[in-house]
Amino acid sequence: MQLLSLAFTVVSMVAYMAAPGAADIIAFSGTECSGNAGDNVACDGSCHQFTGRESFKVTASGQHCVTFFEDTGCNSLIATFPNEGNSLCSDVNTGTAVGSFRCSANDSCDN
Repeated sequence: MQLLSLAFTVVSMVAYMAAPGAADIIAFSGTECSGNAGDNVACDGSCHQFTGRESFKVTASGQHCVTFFEDTGCNSLIATFPNEGNSLCSDVNTGTAVGSFRCSANDSCDN
């Protein structure tokens, strides 16, 4: 029974990792993806906090688009950053404070 349960868990994890929108993104407090790392969140178009962060990387492969906002509710657009994934680091230098972001699991910046 334990073996069956373990097999189900492994299959479930693989299915989640392969599902569209399951791509991960991590924001960092320092430039060049240094300093404290934030939560590893899904790159699924949902709104996430970016306050106190300076850079990010998308750990999944493939082109993604990350959109940044001045407020914490993803309403006041500042800039968009294409990201090639595969843990390529992007430094966020917008000239203003960034409060939140959305990540698209494809190259479309229309979040």
